[in-house]
Amino acid sequence: MLYSCRRWAISVMTMLAAALCLCALAVYIVDPFEQYRESSILPLYDQESYNNPGIAKNYAYDAVILGTSMVEMSRPSVIDEAFGVRSVKLPMRGSHTAQMGWQLGHVLESHDLKLAILAVDAYSLMGPPDDDEEIVEYLWNSNPLDDVNYLLNRDVLTVRIPRMLRNAGRPLDAKRDEMYQWTDVTFSAQSVYDTISVMEQQAMTDPEYRIERSTENIQRHIAAHIAAHPETEFYIYMPPYSVAYWYQITRLGLSEQQFRSRERVCELLLQYPNVKIFDFSSREEWITDLDQYFDYSHHSSEISDRIMRAMAAGDGRVYTVEDMREGSGHIRRMTEAFAAEYERR
Repeated sequence: MLYSCRRWAISVMTMLAAALCLCALAVYIVDPFEQYRESSILPLYDQESYNNPGIAKNYAYDAVILGTSMVEMSRPSVIDEAFGVRSVKLPMRGSHTAQMGWQLGHVLESHDLKLAILAVDAYSLMGPPDDDEEIVEYLWNSNPLDDVNYLLNRDVLTVRIPRMLRNAGRPLDAKRDEMYQWTDVTFSAQSVYDTISVMEQQAMTDPEYRIERSTENIQRHIAAHIAAHPETEFYIYMPPYSVAYWYQITRLGLSEQQFRSRERVCELLLQYPNVKIFDFSSREEWITDLDQYFDYSHHSSEISDRIMRAMAAGDGRVYTVEDMREGSGHIRRMTEAFAAEYERR
């Protein structure tokens, strides 16, 4: 009797181990998050926190664009054409500078970069310097023992793999451009107006409020990488949020704080010979063309393409802190004009 029980237990354990091995093998072969290789099946590019580590580690590239959702509409093919590189994009929606720095550090460890394009949002500069939310560390590190979190992940096995296998046979040529693109939105002025929340004017926040956060974020998560990699060119730009965004931010009393953070970028980074800074936040013909936006923040691929070509041509470059300050003054004037027109509607 004891022998039969023992044999039954061994059989059950063997079958369980075999089942786990089969599960792990299925994940390893299909590899929906491209942890082991660039996939020959079109992945589901819908979870940046999980997709980005595999792209960063296993794709062939010598240039990268990093930022928040403001770079999701960017097209690497346009970057490649404008700068003569092979690029990927690694956006992280709603992130802060700390997450961008985390990704940049890992990219620089695994690839020799000619070019790093950083879309620096003023609000993200004021985020917590140690923010690691949405960073899935076991996908980024090189510890093979951590792979169990991926290889035996129920969601990966039962949801991601079946969905990804439906893409078998789909073309891969445009995947770098199409990943993370917004396809279910309408770009129009009305779409922008629909996202504006009219509110009473709030007291303006002190421009120096949380400037220490911006300073630490710039120094730790941007400047440290710039200084350590003089062979890499860093193009840093201020994304063109629409004038409606600045109207909202001004009503909330936060605009002067964001203008100060923009200046701080110049104060700390213009000293580096491998850095070029560009201000597209104050580009009037872009930020006032609301038909190029689907809400008060996010612009079309057309504007993304213009940004890349403008930077390659040196258009919109900021050479001094005063240049950035002048850009902020222009934003204030455009915001006042927009407010006068919008509040008459």
